[in-house]
Amino acid sequence: MKELIQKYKDEIIALNDFMADNPEIGGEEYKSSKRMVQLLASHGIPVEYPFAGMETAFRGIINKGKESKAAILVEYDALRGLGHACGHCASGSISILAALVLNELKDRIPAEIHVIGTPDEEMHGGKVPMVKSGVFNSMDFALMIHMSNKNALFSKFLALDAYKFTFHGKPAHASSIPWEGRNALNSIRLFFDAMDMMRQHLKDDVRLHGYIVNGGDASNIVPHYTEAEVLVRAEKREYLDQISKWVMDCAQAAALATRTSWKVEEIGEKYDSLSRNIRGETLLEGIYQDLGLTLVDTSDETGGSSDIGNVSSVCPAFHPYIDIGKDLNAHTEEFALAMKTKKTHRAISLGGEIVSRFVMDVYNTPGALEEIRKEYEGGLKDE
Repeated sequence: MKELIQKYKDEIIALNDFMADNPEIGGEEYKSSKRMVQLLASHGIPVEYPFAGMETAFRGIINKGKESKAAILVEYDALRGLGHACGHCASGSISILAALVLNELKDRIPAEIHVIGTPDEEMHGGKVPMVKSGVFNSMDFALMIHMSNKNALFSKFLALDAYKFTFHGKPAHASSIPWEGRNALNSIRLFFDAMDMMRQHLKDDVRLHGYIVNGGDASNIVPHYTEAEVLVRAEKREYLDQISKWVMDCAQAAALATRTSWKVEEIGEKYDSLSRNIRGETLLEGIYQDLGLTLVDTSDETGGSSDIGNVSSVCPAFHPYIDIGKDLNAHTEEFALAMKTKKTHRAISLGGEIVSRFVMDVYNTPGALEEIRKEYEGGLKDE
């Protein structure tokens, strides 16, 4: 397998560096998706593009016609204002490298391998409509690797709701007739204060954060329109639903107190938490150890959120980490600048081998797939 990794390494590094130099935010990944599709097709993998009703989504299929199916997930969207500060250029390149390797080994895999380009993970969640439309219903499992400052088998993702709140007041001259106005900035300040007062009564896994997008037009005009983006997270979807309702009450109370009106709309899809599968992680652990990669236990660490959590609601899903530098943290400028370093390039090669070997091990280790399925189905019953 290492020979195959070397065979495709230069093309994959070029792909990664191209995306790092040309970051595209979610839903606008036209250059990135086109480049990936062209690379897959050039090596004989048929690709559907666009896919699942999204212009920048795609699906390539290896071993078409096999009854069993597995999914390799490909991410490639960048962050607003920070480029590839989450490393999706590299994690997506890992998945494409694994696809090219597995295409050469397909005679040894008794399954279809679906290489699925999933846009807009950072905000709107391209995997979620795919889940809703049944793309993953028949999958034995789904897998991808994410860049990090550690090697780890599990990502403790929180369920997520994302909202845009708007408050509408009445403009007036702030000096001569302020009594004629209704201050929407006061509304949004009260709203944020009310959410802050919630925190002492929330469980430790809850995260509430946001920012004011628009706070008014001028200092001598009573602000008549304000807007905020707010993210609400919790470990369990059921509890998150309760917290989100409480946040709505805070917005309504702020509007009542200031005699303004308010509206809310969801930004993108609701994300679910990621279900864990220890049997699959055991296979991954063996591969990491064989490659000399030291693992960190992240069982008790709270992370961010990802739409792969929704994928895990219909099939086993794996989202391990690979280290590109212990001093680096995702969603920072430093992380984005690290995407073209030798360490990241090496991590891409290692990641491609991990994904490829995991697929091979699941289908060629007696009882492995059955145990993964059994654990997953048992987890669903427990819920």
